[in-house]
Amino acid sequence: MLEWIRFALVALFFAAGLIVLFISIFGTYRFGYSLNRMHSSAMCDTLVLMLFITGLIIASGINIISLKFLFIVIIQWCTSPVVSHIFVKTKLLTDKNIGEHCEMRIDDEKEENE
Repeated sequence: MLEWIRFALVALFFAAGLIVLFISIFGTYRFGYSLNRMHSSAMCDTLVLMLFITGLIIASGINIISLKFLFIVIIQWCTSPVVSHIFVKTKLLTDKNIGEHCEMRIDDEKEENE
């Protein structure tokens, strides 16, 4: 009976991960602007990984492999926001027509402070 409950939990976490993954893919292709696409993919990749890894931890039980899975999630949680921030900062600095797609207040605040 316990194995069936474990199987149901694993299936539930994997199904939730797949649903979030497909929503992320749809959002990535639906949005036309690169910053919107980045937001859709960056917000969901961490959640999808967490759901899949949680399912794998439940499937394997509590052991050293579960600890490795947790380290993978922690590394992903630390690196994904940094990469997203670098991407957005690069886009803000290199795109001359950024004002057409989003409202910019960074330059106005810098001018007021100086």
